[in-house]
Amino acid sequence: MPGEVTLADLAMEKWPGRLRSYKRGKILYWQGDPVENLYAIRSGAVKISSLSSGGRIFSHGILGSGRLLGTADYFLDGIHETTAEVIEESSLVKIPLPEFQEAVARDAGFSTAVMRELARESKVHLSRTRELSFLDVQQRLKQSLVELARVHGLATDEGIELGVNLTHEEMGALINANRTTITLCLQELKKLGYIRIRGRKIILLSPHHMEILDNLCEKVISGGVGEAADLARQALEESIDPVKTLNALLKGIKEVDRRYAQGQMDINDIMWAAINIKEALQIIEAAIRNENINLSYLGRVVIGTVHGDIHDIGKSVAAMLLRARGFEVIDLGVDVAVEEFVDAVREYRPDILAMSALLTSTQFEMQKVIDSLKAAGMRDQVKVMVGGASITPRFAAEIGADGYAHEARDGAELAWGWCSNNSRRN
Repeated sequence: MPGEVTLADLAMEKWPGRLRSYKRGKILYWQGDPVENLYAIRSGAVKISSLSSGGRIFSHGILGSGRLLGTADYFLDGIHETTAEVIEESSLVKIPLPEFQEAVARDAGFSTAVMRELARESKVHLSRTRELSFLDVQQRLKQSLVELARVHGLATDEGIELGVNLTHEEMGALINANRTTITLCLQELKKLGYIRIRGRKIILLSPHHMEILDNLCEKVISGGVGEAADLARQALEESIDPVKTLNALLKGIKEVDRRYAQGQMDINDIMWAAINIKEALQIIEAAIRNENINLSYLGRVVIGTVHGDIHDIGKSVAAMLLRARGFEVIDLGVDVAVEEFVDAVREYRPDILAMSALLTSTQFEMQKVIDSLKAAGMRDQVKVMVGGASITPRFAAEIGADGYAHEARDGAELAWGWCSNNSRRN
C-alpha cells in the first residue's frame, strides 16, 4: 500500500546498528535450520526455496524491500521450512530472536506490521496455488515476471527492466516447470513482444499494455460485436507497437484454429471469430502501412469470391486460417471480377491465388480467371487454389487449378505445404 510503513522501516528504527550488506550467493539460513535470527530486507532480493524429498528444488518467490524473512517458521515450530539465498547484493537488518520476541510483545505497531506480513505471505501462497491449478506454463511465467517487475523493476524508455538476474532453472523453480519449457516460453513471449532480452537482462512491456493485448487475443475467440476492433484501436491509441498488436491478434487466430481442429468450436463460432478478426485487422494493417513497417510472412495469398457470388463466410474463414498459418492475406472481398483478380496478381505478386464459389452458376468464373492469367503471361507465376461448396477435385483439375480445398482448413493446410520452405518480406 502507498505510504505503508514496512517491517524493514520499523526494524531500521529499532536496530539501526544491525544493518548489513550481503553479496549475491550468501545463504541466510538453510531449510531445516532452527530459527535463530530474522531478516528484514532494506534493499535487494532474496530467493526463498525448498528441497523436496525427491531432490527437486521449488522456489517460493523472490522477496524484495520491506519483507521479513522467517516469521512464519518462528511462529510455527521454530524450524526453517525453506532456504533463503541472496540473489542480488542486498541490505538486511539481522534481528536476533530474543529481540524480535520482545518487540512483538511490547510494541503494538511492530506486532501489527508482523501480522500484516504473515497475512501477505498467506495471500501470496493462495495466489500461487491458483496459478498452478488454472494457468498454463506460459501464463504462469508471464505473471511471475510481472510480479518480479512490480517489486524489482526499473522503469526505462524500453519498458520495465527486471532488477534481478535469474537463470532459466531459477525461473522454472518459481513456476514448477523445467528449463527447456522456460526457454520455449521466453521465446514465445519475446515473439509476442511482451519481453525483450538484452544479455541477462529481461525488459518487460508495461503490465497495462500486456493486459490490453491479452484482452485483444481473448476477444478474437469470444468477444462481442466490435470488442476486438475496440481493443485494437485502444492499443494503437496508447502507442503500443502495431506489430505487437498484430501478434496478439494472430495469437487469438491460432487459438481459434487449434480449438476448431480439436472440435472445441463449431462453424458458428468460427464465423463469429472471422468477423471479429476482420474488423480488428483493418485497423492494425492501416497502422502498419502508415508506419511503413515491413513484416515477414510465410507467403502472400490473394483471396476472393468470384464474380456473381456474394457469399463471404467461407472465404473469410479461409483468410483467417491462412493468417493463423503465417500468411499475408490480401482479401479482395466478394463478387470479384475477372479483371480484379488478374490486376491483383499483377500488383501484389502473390504466391497463391485463392478463389471461392458457393454457386454452380458462378464456378466457371474461375476458369475465366485462369485463362486470363495465361493470356497475361502470369499463370506460371502463381499457384491457383479453388474451393467452395460447388467445387469438386475433378472440376479443379479440368480448369487447370493447382489445388482444391473442400473446407477452409484444408485450404490453409494446402497453402502451408506449398510455401512451408519459403519466407518473404512485405
